[in-house]
Order: sequence, then C-alpha cells, then structure tokens
Amino acid sequence: MIHLQQIATPVHDIVAGLCFAVARNFISSLGRGKTIKFPVMFQGGVSSNIGMVRAFRDLLGTKDSELLIPEHNTSMGAIGAVLNHLEEGKGEKTGEKAAYQGTGELDKHIHGEKSRGKSFEPLTPPEMDIRKEVYQIPESDKPYEVYLGLDIGSLSTNVVLIDDQNRVIARRYLPTASKPLEAIRRGMSEIYEEIGSRVVVKGAGTTGSGRYLTGDFIGADLIRNEITAQATAAIVFDPEVDTIFEIGGQDSKYISIDNGVVVDFEMNKVCAAGTGSFLEEQAEKLDINIIEEFGDMALGACNPAGLGDRCTVFMESDLNAFQQKGVEKENLVGGLAYSIVHNYIQKVVRKKRIGEHILFQGGVTNNRAVVAAFEKVTGKKIHIPPHFDVTGAIGAAMLARDHIIKNKLETRFKGFDISKIPYTVDKFTCKACSNQCEIRRVRIEGEKKPLYFGGRCEKWEMDERKGKGQGIPNYFEERLGMLTDGFEPGADPGKQTIGIPRGLMVFYQQFPYWSTFFKELGFNVVVSDETDNQTVKKALNMIVAETCFPIEVMHGHIYEMLEDKVDYIFTPFIINSKAKKDNPTSNSNCPWVQTVPFMVKASIPEEQRERLLSPTLNFRYYGKVVEKELYDYFGKKFKLSKKQIVAAMKKADARQDVFEERVKTRGREVMASLPADRECLAIIGRPYNTGDPALNLSMVEKLINLDVLPIPTDYLPLEEEHITDDYNKMYWPNGQRILAAARIIARDDRLHGIYMGNFRCGPDSFLAHFVHEEMAGKPYMEIEVDEHGADAGMITRYEAFLDSLKGSRISEDRKKKVFVPRQMASSPMTDRTLYFPYMSDASYVMASVCRSFGINAESLPMQTQEDLDLARKYTSARECFPMIATTGSFLKKLMSPDVDPAKISFFMPDHNGPCRFGQYNRFQRVLFDRLGYDKTEIIAPSNDDSYESISGGHGSKFRLNAWKGFVAMDMIRKMKQERTPYELMPGSTEQVYQQALKDLVNCMENGGDTLTDTLAGIAYAFTQIPLSNGKRKPVIAIVGEIFMRDNDFCSAHMVQRLEKFGAETWIAPFAEWLSYSTIRYTRDSKWKGDFKGVVKSKLQEYFQESIAKKIIKPFHGLFDEDKEVAVKDMLNACGPYVHRHYDGDPALNLGTSAILADKGISGIANILPFTCMPGTLVASVSDQLRKDKGNIPYVSIAYDGQEDVSIDLRLQAFMHQAKQFADEKGLTDPATQSIHTKAHS
Repeated sequence: MIHLQQIATPVHDIVAGLCFAVARNFISSLGRGKTIKFPVMFQGGVSSNIGMVRAFRDLLGTKDSELLIPEHNTSMGAIGAVLNHLEEGKGEKTGEKAAYQGTGELDKHIHGEKSRGKSFEPLTPPEMDIRKEVYQIPESDKPYEVYLGLDIGSLSTNVVLIDDQNRVIARRYLPTASKPLEAIRRGMSEIYEEIGSRVVVKGAGTTGSGRYLTGDFIGADLIRNEITAQATAAIVFDPEVDTIFEIGGQDSKYISIDNGVVVDFEMNKVCAAGTGSFLEEQAEKLDINIIEEFGDMALGACNPAGLGDRCTVFMESDLNAFQQKGVEKENLVGGLAYSIVHNYIQKVVRKKRIGEHILFQGGVTNNRAVVAAFEKVTGKKIHIPPHFDVTGAIGAAMLARDHIIKNKLETRFKGFDISKIPYTVDKFTCKACSNQCEIRRVRIEGEKKPLYFGGRCEKWEMDERKGKGQGIPNYFEERLGMLTDGFEPGADPGKQTIGIPRGLMVFYQQFPYWSTFFKELGFNVVVSDETDNQTVKKALNMIVAETCFPIEVMHGHIYEMLEDKVDYIFTPFIINSKAKKDNPTSNSNCPWVQTVPFMVKASIPEEQRERLLSPTLNFRYYGKVVEKELYDYFGKKFKLSKKQIVAAMKKADARQDVFEERVKTRGREVMASLPADRECLAIIGRPYNTGDPALNLSMVEKLINLDVLPIPTDYLPLEEEHITDDYNKMYWPNGQRILAAARIIARDDRLHGIYMGNFRCGPDSFLAHFVHEEMAGKPYMEIEVDEHGADAGMITRYEAFLDSLKGSRISEDRKKKVFVPRQMASSPMTDRTLYFPYMSDASYVMASVCRSFGINAESLPMQTQEDLDLARKYTSARECFPMIATTGSFLKKLMSPDVDPAKISFFMPDHNGPCRFGQYNRFQRVLFDRLGYDKTEIIAPSNDDSYESISGGHGSKFRLNAWKGFVAMDMIRKMKQERTPYELMPGSTEQVYQQALKDLVNCMENGGDTLTDTLAGIAYAFTQIPLSNGKRKPVIAIVGEIFMRDNDFCSAHMVQRLEKFGAETWIAPFAEWLSYSTIRYTRDSKWKGDFKGVVKSKLQEYFQESIAKKIIKPFHGLFDEDKEVAVKDMLNACGPYVHRHYDGDPALNLGTSAILADKGISGIANILPFTCMPGTLVASVSDQLRKDKGNIPYVSIAYDGQEDVSIDLRLQAFMHQAKQFADEKGLTDPATQSIHTKAHS
C-alpha cells in the first residue's frame, strides 16, 4: 500500500485494492484446500463494508443471491450463543431455564485475583529536552537564503527550510493521508504563506519512501535515501552520536556511526509491529489518544503487560488475551511501549552494535513511554535531537545544500508555485516484458513531459537517471544463458511432452541434467514461462499452506503448466544432492524443496494429479541407487528399459558437468578481473532466488543501475573453502555454498555482499547466524523478499547500503573473532554432569539410566517463560520454538550462581537433515563460545547410527536399558491419559502417575532388574483409581513434532486443554522415535552398501520389539490396545500424503493419523512449532487426509510459547465437531468404554 501511495496511486484505487487483497487473502488462507459451496453467508462487522462485499462477489464469481448478508450481520455470534444455550439446555432448573443472573460473576472475574500473565517493570519517566523552535530570520530587504528539505513517508510528510548554519527557519509535520503530492503541496503552501516572500530557496532535496515522485514533482536538486538523510542531520546536531534509532510510520531504521560516518544500518523487513502505525492502531482500539494520553498512561502503569515481540497480528492477539484476563488499560499501554522496543531490538537491530551515545529520531520519539522503554531495555541514556520528528527532511536539505555548493550549481527547484499548479494522474500497463508493471503517469499543467512511476526497470525513468550502469555486464543473465545453452522446446506431435517448471533447483541448478535426460528418452521438453504477476497470483490462490516465496512461485509455475497442453509435469521428490567424497553430510535439500510435489498434489483436483511425475531420488547415492529409482518410476510408467534409463542418465550427467564447469571457469575469469573503480557486490543466495528477477524484485538490474557490479554466488571459488570441515552438519547444499561465499567475501577486500533470503525461510533462520559470524564484522546487507515485496523499500536499502560502504572500508580493529560450530563429543563425559533438556517425563528416565552406568546425569526442569525470555535475547525469533526453549533452559542453568560451566554438559543430539533440528547444537555451540562458556560441552550422538554412541562405551546394554525405560514411561503416560477424563476424584490419577514416575526412575537408576515387578505394581495402582461409568468421551489423537506434543509447557498444555473441553487424549509413544531411527539406520546402511550396519540395525530392531512386548504385558487389558500403531505400519500408511523416505515427523504423523482414523478416534490435533517446515507440510496435506477419512475433525495448532487467545477458541470449535463426529459414528457408546470399567473393577 505504501509503495502504491508513493507512486501517486489514487486513494480510491488503493482502498479498492485493499478490499480485494483482504478478500483474496481470506480465500487463499482460510479457504485453502477447501471447496466453497454456495450460497455463502458473509457475517461479522466487515460484512457491512460494501467494498468487501463486492470483492468477495467478484473473486468468488457469485450472484447477489449466493453471498448472503444477514440482517443482524454484526451480532451473529451473540445470537448463536443464545441459540446454543437454548439447544443444550444449560442452566435448567425444574424444567425451566435459569433466570438471568446479572453481571456479578463477570465483575468478580474481572476484578478478582488471578493470573494476569507476564509483566515488566514499571517505566521510569525519561529526561527529555524537546526542542522544536524555529529561527526567526532578521528583517531585511534582501531575501534570506534557505534550503528546502522534504521527507515523504508512509504516515507523515515533513517539509523544512534551513539556512547555511543548519538553523530551522520553518517546518511542517503533516499527515500524508495516502496523497503524497497533496501533502507536499499543502506543506509548501503553508510555509510560503508563513515566510515565503522573505526567503529564496537555493537548493531542494527529498527523501523518504516517496522521494522520487515528489523530487521529480518539485524539481529537487538531490534525491537521497532516508538512512543517509537521517544520519546527516543527526551527525550535525550531535557529533558524538554513534547509534541512531529511528522509528517512523511504517519503517524502522537502525544506523551505526563511527567517527561521523555511517558504517552500518538495518531496516525492518516485512514486519511493521515495531513502527508508529502499529502504536496508533492499537491506541485507537483501546480508545486512547496517541498524542495526549498514551505516554502518561503507559508511564503510570504498575505492571506493563508482556505482549511479546512477534509480528503485528500476533501481538494484537496477545493484547486481546491480556484484555480478556482483565488487565488494566494502563498496563496494556505500558506493555505496548515495551513491545515496540523489544520488536525493534530483536528484529531490526538484532546482533548489531548498540553504542553508548544513542539518538532517537522519528515521529514515535514524541511518545515519552517509548523513550522510557528504550532506556529500560538497553540500560542506556537515550538522547533526543532537536526537531527529532523532521530530521529526515533536515538531512535532505543539508545534503542538497552541500551538493549545490560543492558542484557550484543553480537550483532546479520549480518554486513554491508548484503547490498551486493543477496536475492529473492516470495509469497504464507496460507490456514490454513479463513483469507487466502498472505505470502511474503524472501530468503537470504547463510541463511537456509527464512523470512516470511504478516500473521495475529504467524504461520510464527520468532521462538523468537512465544509463547509469552502461557497460556493466549482467552475469546473472550470462549464467542463465549457460544453464539453458542448446535447449530448444520440443514440439514433435508424435512424442509426449514433459514440462519442467521454471523454479527451484530442478530448473535453476539441474536444468541441463533433466532436459537432457528426458530428451534422450524420447520426450518433448518444455519450460514454463518466466515468472510474472499472474504466476504469483495463481500460486497464492491455490497454495494450501504458507511457505517461502520460491515454493509458492513453484506452485504457480506448476498450475500454469497444468493449464497448458503438456502431458506431464516433472515435480520430483529429490531428497538430497550429489556430494564430494570429503563431504560428511547427507547433503539433504531443505524440507520444502523436497516436498513440493506432495504440497502441490494436495492443492490440485484429483483428476490432475496423475500428470505430476514425482520420482523419489537420492542423488547423494548417485549410481546404482538412483538408477534403480529412475528405472522403478519411469521404466515401469513408460515401458522403458533399464539400459535406456542408464544411457540417458550418462548423457544428462555429462551435460550437467559441462554447465557446472563453465560456470566455475567463467567465475575464475570474472574474479581475476574485478574492476577497481566500482563497487563489486557478491549476491549470496540460492540460485532460484538470485536468478529469477520476479523473485528478487529485479535486484540485479537495480544494482547495475546504481553503478554496481553484481556477482552470482557460484562465480566465487566456493569449492576451495572446504566449508564442511567447520560445519560438518551443514547438510543443506545451498547452505554450504552460502557459508563458503560469506567466508570468501569477508576475506576479499574487493568484495562486499548482499545476503538475499525469504520471509519464512527455515534454513536462513540458522544460516543468518553463521553468516554473521563468517563476515567477521565486515558490513553486508541482508534482505528478505516475499510476495508482498515493494520496489521502493528495496531501492532504499540498496542506496543506503552503498552510501554506508563509502565510510566503512573496514579497519583491522573492527574485525571480530569468528566462532564456528566446532566438533562435539557424542558420548557422555565422566568428569561432569550431563543435563538433558526437558522434553517430557522421559527425560527423567533417561537421566536415571545414565546414572545406573556411572554417568552423573540430571534432567532440567520443564521450561518456563523465563527460559524463553532468556533465549530470545540471543535469537532472532525466526528459529524453531524447540530450539529457543532448550537454549533458554541451557542458558538459565549456565547462568545460575552455583554452577561451574566447566563441570557440566548438555545433551543435544545430532541430526542429518532435512529439518532444522540438526542445527540446534551448532547454533548453541557458537552461542556458548561467544558468551564465554567455551568449557561447557554439548553431547551430540547422531541419528545416523540410531544414537548408539550415547552409550558412552557401555554398548548395547545401555541402549536396551534406555529403551526399556522409554517404553515403560510411555505405558505409564498412556494409563494416565486414558483415566484422567473419567476419574471421580480430581487429581487422583495425577497422584498415582507421579508415584509411578518416581518408582520407574528409582528402578532404572538401580539397573532396571526389578522392572517387571515395578510395572506390575504400577499397573495395579492405576486399577485402584475410582472411575465414572457411562459414555466414552471423544478420543483425540495428538500428533505432531515430538518435542512439542510431549511437553506440556511447549504444547500450550494441549492435553489439559482438550480434557477441559471434554476429550480423552492419545499421544504417540516417545519410544517411536528410537524405533524410527533404527528403521532409518537399516535403510541408510543399504543405500551406503554397509552390510555391517544392516545386520546391526536388524538386531536392534529385533531386541526392541521383544523387550517392548515384555514391558507391555503387565498392562494387558488395562488400556486401549487397539490403538497401538507400529512404526512400520505408519510408514506403510503415509504413502497417499508423503513418501516414507521423507526423514522426519511427517511420515510418522500422517501414517499414525491415517491408521487411527480407522480405529475409533473422533479427531486429530496436530501440534507444531510456529514456522516449523515439516509441520507446514503436514498441515498442507491434512485436508486431504481429513476428506479421505470421512471428514474427521482435524486442527493444526502452531505455537511459539506466546499468549494466543485463539487457541482455546479453535479447540472449543474443534471439540464441538469431534463430539458430533463421535455421536454420528457411535464412538461414545458405553460398550466402547469397557476398558475403563474393567480396569476399575
């Protein structure tokens, strides 16, 4: 919206576009994967908006009669609550409904003592010297020389006049109101009326997101980005400044200054939660005046609410949650002041230096509470410069003045009369390329040439801004030419046609291979068209889960090819990539790149799915394994011989090798002749991001137009770095390339870097930390692009980055020590205590098994909010929630006053991909070393050998004892879960459970020899719990990420919440992960040709199954044995949704759900960490599973430890469906509860 506003888009077009965007987002998110049947009722307050009604009707293609707006559209929820009360007969007394009881109970709840959640310390009023006075120019017949500065932002437009002594002569701070041209006309008109006849403007400069539009409109002498403008003013006003915090309406900026020169900066990315518009919106909702009331109210708060630091939507949810708990308005407002600061520090500043002399600028500086919060959070004095709210405009005026004087120029300023000259705005679509940009044309009366805005290239630019990059080669186009060299689309009508989508690695990295492979097998090969706006729109309308932008775009390419007349579309499940012999990793592709075919399949009509060609491929084991995989798939489908397949592979491999060698050779040539007279920027990123102009918003072309030479990642000598020597678990191939590139850039004085990633990119959440280390203090820019990216924001970043590089040629004293994730032990050490992170009560059992073998081990307690708060000081909020939770636990223990860090170690196992779990201990190792805990060890056994090394030299006996403990623990928990919903004495089951846990821990600590007797006693104790008879409650299977589902705190207390709403719950056993690891050990050993590993794993599997049967025996007949699911059965059942060779939770999760849906459960609750990649895959295909299983109720809950009022709401709605489902299927009959009545008797 801001981008459209700043290119002169009319307000009515923006508002209409907003309505359509909201409707489109609703349909594509809440309606994704669902068939919308008409008529549809549209209710709620938004249904009163005729713009929204029209948007829904147009997008859904409905008639007026098919989209119904009820008479009481804003009150339907309340009406439904009454009807539901009447239907269920709640409150009946002697046949009559209970009388209205008044609001007494509600008042008691609001004002009574109760938990109100996390809170912060009260804010201390800051010492603020607010200076906004203007200089009164002396009376004179001669016009006073001034310089004009304009800062056109999203919410405010600032106009100032300064003199040659930097004194402010006049100023205006006005609302932009979505009309930037009107705002500057008003500002200039007012200033002219005030002082215009007494001054002469000698130069004019513009800055802000609307700087180009307004600069061209007024005839600016200089147009400069807002980072440089803000810094210029700050340095002049306060030469001691070393850090600038600037918060505006939609943008937040951090600027680092060294000796009066900008050396680093950062801007907020897609999140606007740390900006002024967010505060204004929340203040309006709370019915307080942002200017007059907010600051005083927040400073008067005794317990400011802990609202968290997530993006806008979730922070609003937190605010609602605290409101519903009865938190007072002043504490909510105080919490908002804290939240904007925490969001700014974590998402904008991140790991960058916060100096000792901080200036706070921008409109939000008016808010005393935010200033106080900055001082409280940073522990430092916050300085306020004069005219803090218009420093951008002042800086623009200063820069224009310096430019005019230095170059001895006459101003181009058109004069104050421009505020009175009429103008018109219209638009058209440029069809010169696939971008099809919407161009806005501004015609100013009396001027021959219109102004054009909105293009991604220089075609419609002002003449003086054209041709700046002439003569600079585009190496990205050159690389694309090498990628597709010799390819011609096939058009033989006698052959079947296979389409290759123009996206991800299948095109941008492997196209020579696959185009040759299919051509050699006798197919026509075609490629989808270049990415454009239509590709993106189709993707957003069809995707069934929120992923990163490249995955979404890949969906769009596949959808477009489905509409074309191609016979098949190649969408392979490529598990891993080729690797050199010295690469110790699995070389796994990221989870979403792997599983695109499964997500796409779930989003398209069933009749189209046969057109997708999705072989399972293990390129890590290239040769016999891949030959078999390709033959098994294509040989059988198209009646091709193995000889044909192998021959085609050979030709394809040769073509791929030629391409990769050409790129390396060309890269060596380029690196050997880098120009010394211009900035050379290596673009760090994945080829499918950096190579697609639509995905990177024409980054390469924009940089070239800024007189910069952009260089592709794979033009750098990456293979010389041997990056896996230091990152031996960096199993993502593109991650290896990114780290190698960062290391090269940090070392090469000729290079700087731009690290390009995507919002929601999982691997980047860890790679960003490692890249930061590798850059060793050398400035680089990190950008995130998603489907909402706007050109204006990117150009600002590029310009500001280039400006900052002029003053930051790094000196030796600014270089930082680099910490890499050094090698970790896989076996426990006898000279220190081993701490297990709490995952479930099985952690206590594991520690007891260790102690039985002489290893001093303990389990850390269940995580708390304190753990999360501590971890979030050192993380970016993009990492997996389990990593944040465990890191917080570890740090809390390390920082305890009675702990010697050299005498402790932490358990955090290795994992070889594809999900982020394998990076947890790598990040933690680097963090510990950087914090000075280098003597603390991390014990990291690997899943490659089914965690055998954890035995610490005690061999199979240790592993089997641990297995016994896990299976026994699972049985105890199962007994607890099946009985708690039916106990007659609340808490009696928990009491028996806690004693059972103690008995089991004691038994295992003493070697486990008495386990059979111990379990028999435990089983008997559970039979003594008095239970109710009657209908069985709906059984809900809780599936999902193993750390989340088994950990009460980290699952948002999912079991207890569901039981509160009337459920009996079932959770997969903790021991299933060890069973799964053993099965994977067998499979991987076969792929590697490791016969010893196959035998070893088969023996493990045999003993595990034998032991499990013995342990379960004492509980026979006391639990619902029909719902026991073997891991092998899960892997056999997951096939319709994900391939069994996808390594991780989804195969187990979906396989379990598919089996249990046929075994009498009434619903499935999938718990996943917020932004979890495997969890997103499960969510994307879950709707298909639900449909396949008779529309069984299904809910996915993404959680990250922060308050979310919607969880209870969603679970209540889910349980309402589950109860109806159970009744319809006869799953609540008394007969089905025989297990519980038998146990009681």
